[in-house]
Amino acid sequence: MNRWNTLLRREWMQHHKGWWILMLAPPGLILLAAVFGNVSARSVDAGELDALAAALLAIIGTGFGVLALGALATLFQAPGLARRDVQDRSIEFWLSLPASHAQSIGATLLMHLFVWPALALAVGLGSGIVISLPVVAKTWGLASWFTLPWGSLALTVVVLWLRLCLGLVLALLWLSPLILGTMAASAWLKRWGVPAMIALLSTSALILRQMFGVNWVRDGLQYLGEQATHAMLSAGGRGEHNLVIQSPNDVDAVLSHIPGWLVHDAGSALAALATPGFLAALAGGALAFGLLVLRRQRGA
Repeated sequence: MNRWNTLLRREWMQHHKGWWILMLAPPGLILLAAVFGNVSARSVDAGELDALAAALLAIIGTGFGVLALGALATLFQAPGLARRDVQDRSIEFWLSLPASHAQSIGATLLMHLFVWPALALAVGLGSGIVISLPVVAKTWGLASWFTLPWGSLALTVVVLWLRLCLGLVLALLWLSPLILGTMAASAWLKRWGVPAMIALLSTSALILRQMFGVNWVRDGLQYLGEQATHAMLSAGGRGEHNLVIQSPNDVDAVLSHIPGWLVHDAGSALAALATPGFLAALAGGALAFGLLVLRRQRGA
């Protein structure tokens, strides 16, 4: 555990300034706009119900926005992580540490692909609570914000964060052949890794379609994308446990049911792992991870 903590701290110390900027700058700008700009919301009933809907929308919207920004930044940086230690000439130092190559690479992936996006989501949800104050106060008055059902809101936010953290792990596992495959290609082929990965997928899809009349590559990519999306949220699909909010008037009635729905949705996402498709995705991700370790063993 001490080795893992050291490796994770190394990643945090190297990137934390940029991460904090990405996590705090967008909510800060939104907060300034909410405080000094004109904020208005349509009122269905001139009561607390609309304030609750506005507050929940501000919290969830900010949380998802910061998470999306963090995910995009991570995916943009991921291919370069495979060559970072070579480019900054620190590879000899890290190879000399009493840690395995799998640990070193695993800590990098854990911090960049999960820990910091999960932190970004937590910061986004917390910032959304702060942003909801001027949003609600400017339309319904400051007292309306303080009289919101904060017990139910807090429980919903915490369970939502836990559900999305689980979804993030599952989505990364579903997409591991693509994410780790691109990183492995970059490790072995350097700057040509990403173009080579794109060319391989495009050429394979073209050959299969022209010669055999099948779209296995396109269907496979679509399948992985759909499964990763469902793993993040709403894995249960339609059914008796589906949660529907058709208007702001429904928020007050269903707020207490949202945590239970999120727990059920998490169970559905986990149940979807018992499929051959997930095993194939894990196998592809494991192969790509093995290629990363092999390249690291060669000191490059």
